Amino acid sequence: MAAKSAELNRLALREAKALQTGALHSASPLWTRAPRRDDQGRAYGDFMLLIPGLKQQSAAGKQACLIEVQRCLKPYDDSIVYVDLNIKLSLLWVSHKPQPGIAATLIRTIQQALPHARVIAADFNIQPEPERPAQRNWLQFFGLRLKTTLKRLR
Repeated sequence: MAAKSAELNRLALREAKALQTGALHSASPLWTRAPRRDDQGRAYGDFMLLIPGLKQQSAAGKQACLIEVQRCLKPYDDSIVYVDLNIKLSLLWVSHKPQPGIAATLIRTIQQALPHARVIAADFNIQPEPERPAQRNWLQFFGLRLKTTLKRLR
């Protein structure tokens, strides 16, 4: 836990320095940086939030947003694996350990602090999927079509 907290602090300091100096750092694509699986091979969950207007805010506004995100995520240090705040695109990416309901909890917490943040992508469904009628597989469909065709030919 201490290592994760130190990593989050290091990332926050790097972002804060970039905000203060106004320097933009080019980075590798997110899919190469964000971890996908834990040591046991289980996939991490993740979600993305759009924070409208973040790019246009002053350095102080960006810093305030960064501090709010840190404050919101701090209680969940043991569940969070990776966080990326892309100021240029106004996107917040969070990867977390696979735990039931953690994505919804994290999103709710962030949206309480930043009400204008909007969910772009997440690995959970707020509403359960409606049940679909059983569909025939291709072999059953083929067999049915073959019988119908043979009847017509007779």
